[in-house]
Amino acid sequence: MVKRIDKLVLDAAQADIPVSSRPFADLGAKIGVSETEVLKVLKAYKKKGVVRRIGGSFETRKLGFSSTLAGARVKPARLAAVAEEISKFPGVTHCYEREGEMNLWFTVGVRGTMAGVDKKIASFRRLPGVEKCYSFPVKKMFKIKTMFPL
Repeated sequence: MVKRIDKLVLDAAQADIPVSSRPFADLGAKIGVSETEVLKVLKAYKKKGVVRRIGGSFETRKLGFSSTLAGARVKPARLAAVAEEISKFPGVTHCYEREGEMNLWFTVGVRGTMAGVDKKIASFRRLPGVEKCYSFPVKKMFKIKTMFPL
């Protein structure tokens, strides 16, 4: 059972963490708990694996970046090595194995235009074991704020 303070903290942290020098103090002030209590709750749920990540979501296009979702078909014996190599690139996120013809999915972003993204995807296509690698760039952006109220 989730305690009342835990619920308040977890709900508030999903909705809006203030951009300030003391965001958890400010968050706590909004819901009537201390910064220490906010951090205690968040650390406990992170340790339990309930909270995976606390961080910002940026409008990458407004910051001058271009990105794409990519799907690759990689020989099973090379999948781990290819995923590791692709994940080394700082603009890669969400690099996961999946079942199906395209068995490795990831996003890749670069500062600049889609030409830079295409160049990076082309380099990934040349990795040993990669049979195909497709780019699925955004045609229309949909931002959905996901909340899991407790």
